[in-house]
Amino acid sequence: MNTRTLILILVVLFLLLVGSVLGFEARYAQRIYPGVSIWGSDVGGMRPEGAVAELEVPSRLQDPLIRLHGPERSWDVSPYDLGLRIEPTLTLAQAYRVGRERSRSGGVLSHVELLALGRNLPPIITYNETKSRLYLEALTETLNVTPTDAALSFQGVTPVVEPARVGRRLDVDATLAELSPALMRLAPAEVSLVMEAIPPSISDAGPALAEAEHLLDGSLTLTVADPREEDPEPWVISPEQLVEMLTVRPEEGVLHTSLNRDRLRLYLEKLAPALAIDPVDARFHFNEATGQLVPIKESEEGRALDVEASLDRIVDTLRRGDRHVALAVEEIAPRYPDTASAEELGIVERVATGESYFIGSPSGRDHNIRLAATKFDGVVVPPDETFSFNHYLGAVTAEAGYDESYITAGEQLEMGVGGGICQVSTTAFRAAFWGGYPITERWYHGQRVGYYELRGGGVGMDATVYSPHVDLKFVNDRSTPLLIETEVGEATHRLVFRFYATDDGRKVEKEGPVITDEAEPGPPIYELDEELAPGTVVKWQSAVDGLTATIERRVYDSSGDMLYHDTFVSEYEPRRAAYHYGLGYEPPETEPEP
Repeated sequence: MNTRTLILILVVLFLLLVGSVLGFEARYAQRIYPGVSIWGSDVGGMRPEGAVAELEVPSRLQDPLIRLHGPERSWDVSPYDLGLRIEPTLTLAQAYRVGRERSRSGGVLSHVELLALGRNLPPIITYNETKSRLYLEALTETLNVTPTDAALSFQGVTPVVEPARVGRRLDVDATLAELSPALMRLAPAEVSLVMEAIPPSISDAGPALAEAEHLLDGSLTLTVADPREEDPEPWVISPEQLVEMLTVRPEEGVLHTSLNRDRLRLYLEKLAPALAIDPVDARFHFNEATGQLVPIKESEEGRALDVEASLDRIVDTLRRGDRHVALAVEEIAPRYPDTASAEELGIVERVATGESYFIGSPSGRDHNIRLAATKFDGVVVPPDETFSFNHYLGAVTAEAGYDESYITAGEQLEMGVGGGICQVSTTAFRAAFWGGYPITERWYHGQRVGYYELRGGGVGMDATVYSPHVDLKFVNDRSTPLLIETEVGEATHRLVFRFYATDDGRKVEKEGPVITDEAEPGPPIYELDEELAPGTVVKWQSAVDGLTATIERRVYDSSGDMLYHDTFVSEYEPRRAAYHYGLGYEPPETEPEP
């Protein structure tokens, strides 16, 4: 072969080589060169955008490479689940650049090298820590344990302790700090979950148990330090009652048991009425000769339970181990002690008198009047206080010493306990009337009663009472206390109410009575009484006319200015005569002669 032929062959081969290279470059101008793979996946000859699907979820990221160790169990997790991803655009851009880094001449050699040996590239990996965080936070439902506080409960009167338990919590941030480096190595790894111990808020119930056992170790007895004869028996609070008064409370992480002051206070407040004793004011007579008060009944101090002081005593006594407590009481002084003088009280002169007569009263009525009058003798009414007749009168019963006598009830008089007491209320009314005191409640009788009109008493100057609904009330509107003194004339059958105070110069004028609406009674009543002797008749009551009596009262102060203008209207129904007769008696058509 001559030189020319050889040159021609070489030129042809060169041209073929150049053409092949140009054709190769033209074919793969927008493609990844053959021989390039990513994590073993051949991407040669592919356009970068077309190779994205090959890199979406490679099995290597889905293999459970990471083992997470918890307190009781472990979890095998893939890098993909923990947030590792291949960044396809950058990874394929890297693959596309393989073989294109050198000059053209050098590129041919690299192409040959790629075709002969190939190149396996690692992908560009991104890590989304949020995925790992979310995965770990999902584990907290299994891993986290809420701490349990120590507790004390009661089974009946037996205290029972539930011990404290330490809780735990997955420390997500600390675990991520351990997990992230292991994850990025893309190699099998074991990571221990970082657990944080959570101590309970209340770690110890031992003191509460000891205190509860001490408080419930027997009954608690409550007494009064200086008992009076009328005091009830001591109160015994059983352990079953005490347990309801206990409270369990935490102090600096430790439980304690103590008496609940609010519950014990409620218990003591229920006892208070049984221990309460109202103070008793002294009662006096006024000696008009000396101008001095003479005690006729000593005053007495009252008493009240001091609840707060008793609470303190109970707590302190139980703390010392004693189970008998003397309750604290406070003495209440009377408003008017028996040592008070006339000058101190301002009771220095007589300011009013009321009187009435009960001549001819049956023995029962006479007795009741005298007994009821004693209820008001020596009473002191404070300034601005309303006097209530029924309050001082008290119970009107046979047990209180009252006898049966005639009382007004309907058309005929009846026998009833306490008949005649209205004589006393009538007399008190007259004293209040002439004393110029404001009378806030006064009731007239349904029918006229002859006793109240004896010796100038006059019609319309009576006042009936019937406890508790019908009362006589007036107000002590003077600046000094009012002393009421009563007296019953043994021979004269005269009842007197005397009022003593400081005279403020007021004057009282009475006008009337003005009589209207007079009405005569109807025919007499005859009623059979089989207990009467046959053929006999007894006059039970006399006939009384009906009428309306109107009395006006004007009260002036010391300057002559009017203080009060009262009108007292009494509407009396007529009362028919009544006769009771025995068997065999024929009632007449007209009333018999007396």
